[in-house]
Amino acid sequence: MIITCPKCFSADDVLPPRRLPDGLLQYRCINRQAHDESEWLTTSKALQPPSEVREGVTDDLLEPLEHCVSPDDPFLEYGIVEHRLRTRFPDLFAAHVAEQGHSMFGSRAYTASSVRFGVALSRLERTGTLVSQYGPTTGAWRYNGQVTYWTRAVPSIQRRKTWAEYCAEIGRSPEWTDDDRHGLTIPE
Repeated sequence: MIITCPKCFSADDVLPPRRLPDGLLQYRCINRQAHDESEWLTTSKALQPPSEVREGVTDDLLEPLEHCVSPDDPFLEYGIVEHRLRTRFPDLFAAHVAEQGHSMFGSRAYTASSVRFGVALSRLERTGTLVSQYGPTTGAWRYNGQVTYWTRAVPSIQRRKTWAEYCAEIGRSPEWTDDDRHGLTIPE
């Protein structure tokens, strides 16, 4: 099973786990370009492959996510891309959240927001469709410390638009609201 870092969504720099006496597994990601060293604990039971790890689960996200980043966009904080996915493709977004949850409902491993959407965006980057860079988080996403920013092509002036700036533009709170949770279901 491939283990991805919950901060940078990459598996490349995740070290093999250290088994702790209480049955927990301690993972470390040493991707210093994306974040300071990251550590997290989990159990072997939690590592049983959830459905989103199976090949193809993010296929239906590729084209919609491609339409969530316009050619003239600067680097967009991840939350903006996800918000566009939700507003432009609400049924698709809701289906993925219903299957795997979302960080707006609390901490949980392998949510749509922490894995599925990030994996699909990374697939688009590998094909050359999108480009990413790491930057600071804002608003509801600040618990991550750092997050990816996405664009179609690296602009000559590398501007960034944060989630908080975007929220101010569209007149909404940068924090999770009851409206964000409305109409979504989460797995038991």
